[in-house]
Amino acid sequence: MMTERGMAAPVAGGSVLADFDVVLAAAVPELYGRVRAVAFDAETGRLDVVPDAPAVGTQLRWSAPKLTTVAN
Repeated sequence: MMTERGMAAPVAGGSVLADFDVVLAAAVPELYGRVRAVAFDAETGRLDVVPDAPAVGTQLRWSAPKLTTVAN
C-alpha cells in the first residue's frame, strides 16, 4: 500500500509500523482503534493492516492519500 501511494523509502522504514496508530489518529481519527498494522516489508514497502470490519477496510483505502501525507 505504501509504495503504491507514493511513500518514500526513508519514510517507509520500520517506524511507520511502530507509529501507525499515531499516523492513523492524525489522518483519519474516526478509524483510530479500528485498524491494526500487523506487518511491514521494507523491501517492497508493503504495510499489512487488519481492519475490524470490511467497511473500515474500504474507508481506510479511500483515506490512503491522507495517510500518506501525514506519514510523509
